[in-house]
Amino acid sequence: MLRVIAINSSSRKMNTYELITQSKEILRSKNIEVEIINLFDYDIKECIGCEHCLVKGGCIIKDQAFDIMEKIKLSDGIILTSPVYMENVSGKLKTFVDRTCSWFHRSEIYGKPILVISTTKGSGLKSTLKYLERVVIQWGGFYAGKIGRTIRTIDNKITESECENFIKYLSIEKESYNPSLNALINFQVQKVLAYKLVGLDSEYWIEKEWNVDVYYFKCKINILKRLIATSFGKFLNMVVNK
Repeated sequence: MLRVIAINSSSRKMNTYELITQSKEILRSKNIEVEIINLFDYDIKECIGCEHCLVKGGCIIKDQAFDIMEKIKLSDGIILTSPVYMENVSGKLKTFVDRTCSWFHRSEIYGKPILVISTTKGSGLKSTLKYLERVVIQWGGFYAGKIGRTIRTIDNKITESECENFIKYLSIEKESYNPSLNALINFQVQKVLAYKLVGLDSEYWIEKEWNVDVYYFKCKINILKRLIATSFGKFLNMVVNK
């Protein structure tokens, strides 16, 4: 059975949590198991910016952030959610994302489909969903759709069609995925940074053979997008100094 981790970053089990439970029911009907992780149930301390995870690996902070990261790594897919707080994600989710800093440099969840969900009673839905998408790209996962609700649409239940891409990418080979230009460019940026800034990164990238690839895994890549991304990578490599 396929297994999905749904990350709930709201302190209250209200609108966003309700959408998670609705998506869970849809996925369960497809024989996909969903485990909901409520971040407020875990001890997650703030990142202190020491760069230990980048330079030496591991983290000096002792809490439960690593436990959640391990659950995510063992999953087949992720549902990443947040209510809108002050035009962006909740502070609890941002704290957790900060603690996954090493994934932005040495992705350990590449190839996992990720669905993003957000709700708001005011403004900020578009920018919050965009930030969640950006996290997906920088984690090396692949973006499998978004679901958003405002005060006017909060009573609209999640439909199977809104989960369609996520279900599809959970169930089929990832070679059919067509990454966005932003995802391809981000890969090139991370590749250059891996070789110019942090030695531990370059070792990891060589081990994964990403140094000779255009993306984290083999998939459908538009020829024009490939050309633009690789050209940008070559240019960035020339202008960034060690």
